[in-house]
Amino acid sequence: MTTVHRHRLLASIGVALVTLIVYVLTLAPSVDFIDAGELAAVAHGWGIAHPTGYPLFTLVAGIWAQLPLGDGIYRLNLLAAVLSAGAAGITVQMLFVLLGVRAKAKQRTAGKKRKKNAAVSRESEQERQPDMLRLAAAVAGALALGLSGTFWRTALSVEVYSLHVLMLSLLLWRAAVLFFAAENGAGDFRRRLLLLAAVLGLSFANHMSTIFLLPGFGVLLFWRHGRREGFWRDAAFALAAFAAGLLPYLYLPLRAAADPWLNWGDPVTFDALYRHVSGAQYSVWMFSSFDAWKGQFGYAFTALGRDTVYVGLAAAVIGIGAAWRRSTQLGVFLVLLFGTCVIWAAGYDIHDIDTYFLLGYFVVAAGTAFFVVELPRWLGKKRPAMIVALAATAVIALPLLLNGARVSQRGNYLVEDYTHTMFASLQENALVFSFQWDYWVSASYYYQHVEGLRPDVIVLDKELFRRSWYLEQMRNNFPELTALVPEEMARFESELAKFEEGRPYNPTVIEAAFNGLINAMIDRSYGNRPVYLTIEMEKQFGPGYVRVPEGLAFRLYRAEDVPSADALFFPELRYRPFESEERLVPAIKDMYANMLSNRGIYLHNAGLFEKAGEMFDRALEIVPGSAPIISWKQRNADAAATALQ
Repeated sequence: MTTVHRHRLLASIGVALVTLIVYVLTLAPSVDFIDAGELAAVAHGWGIAHPTGYPLFTLVAGIWAQLPLGDGIYRLNLLAAVLSAGAAGITVQMLFVLLGVRAKAKQRTAGKKRKKNAAVSRESEQERQPDMLRLAAAVAGALALGLSGTFWRTALSVEVYSLHVLMLSLLLWRAAVLFFAAENGAGDFRRRLLLLAAVLGLSFANHMSTIFLLPGFGVLLFWRHGRREGFWRDAAFALAAFAAGLLPYLYLPLRAAADPWLNWGDPVTFDALYRHVSGAQYSVWMFSSFDAWKGQFGYAFTALGRDTVYVGLAAAVIGIGAAWRRSTQLGVFLVLLFGTCVIWAAGYDIHDIDTYFLLGYFVVAAGTAFFVVELPRWLGKKRPAMIVALAATAVIALPLLLNGARVSQRGNYLVEDYTHTMFASLQENALVFSFQWDYWVSASYYYQHVEGLRPDVIVLDKELFRRSWYLEQMRNNFPELTALVPEEMARFESELAKFEEGRPYNPTVIEAAFNGLINAMIDRSYGNRPVYLTIEMEKQFGPGYVRVPEGLAFRLYRAEDVPSADALFFPELRYRPFESEERLVPAIKDMYANMLSNRGIYLHNAGLFEKAGEMFDRALEIVPGSAPIISWKQRNADAAATALQ
């Protein structure tokens, strides 16, 4: 190993260790929002995750989950930190290769055809940057990437995106070597191409947004090597290597055939596998409208600016321009990567779009590295090392200082506390219908099936009823429940099949059968088990029942069964405050406060003004300044004063 290679390896290890320390210090200690609970449960139970299945992640996380590294959820959160730190370390290698691209001279005669230096070589007009300066700039770019907000957030809790950034870093490194590094022998191109293709297949087996790489890779492959002798033969071998990289997808039908307790999509047939892997159920959100695309496109630059503290984004734009001046091919490569990612991802009309722009963050890191390494030449100074050090410090320190408090999940127990309080709200053998996937339904999968919390409770996601695989999973997991409604199940499945198979269907008929199935489950379960609805469940569910707020859910009672208000059950409330700008944090606080407020209103209407006031006070502790709750508190105080007169 040469000195340069040794320094590069040490730099990569150093960046990985530094970012890992930062990530561990800001790591989520418990279950996070959205899919974290489901993915943790899948890893522990070898289940099938939501589309597109993420088989590579499931295999990696499933193996990691067996290691003795803290409790189950912390162990998987730690995996996210390790994978993302590894990605930051590998990015050093990619950036070092790109920074070594030579700049081509431009002929500038300014009208003087006989000027002595008019003949310009086709080769490099300048020497490569000194290796240590290149390496320092590569480290700066990699750390700027690792400390950017969205990338940093991927490292703090279990999700597929931590493995995704690791795969992106590997792919971009190997692509940089294939397209821009010198070849040392006749077989170098073939070996590099086969390795890139195999890793590309593996990356697709984790996340389909890998597709954003293909235009940039394809254009450079043909531009740089399309005329090479034996190119098409090597391309055929590369296609085979790519197919080999997709082999983890075999996990989905093989495991689905065993009917795991979480068998999302039941991808055991070719049609079901295709629908699952292609994410067919999400297609309605792709390029749904120009206005939606325009909003997401603008948001991409807002997010990039925020996450790089704007100064970093400005430096990156200048740096990408410098890269283009060095090599048109390099400039086109970077612009294609960035443009494809942002333009394509912007077509996906979802709230949590930030992670789909991750490839763009790698391009910004490349631009940052070029800015840092070119700065001494632009300034014309004699101490390039000092200038590089100062520039690197700026692009690293700013995101470290300004992003840390914003993205840190240290002390975030909101989902854990909410889930425990929700389960504490439910009586023994309860049946609960909910649409709170992001806040507790996903987390309930982990707590019930991994931690063993409240296995007696049946948690049903109302929206998943709209998928035939979910109905079949209910038959497997809750046969005693589905046995109560055979006719309603058959009627709804018959209508749902028309929709799923692309046959003519009547949405009004489907909706009526959908509502009828859920209401039949409620009616026939009542009397055998307590039945609950969470706060967002629409009024067409459980008609004819009184919704009584008990903790974080409404228990359904027939009018003649409602207990007296002063005897109603209310659980111990678990809530540890956590402040964050993230969208779901204030939302979960609002749900706490709204249920406390609903309880207060119920008690107020029963004339229990003192107890009602306690509920309003507790709600205001969680959401201070809520105008509706303050209004109800005042109304309750006025009623209490009137009652005393």
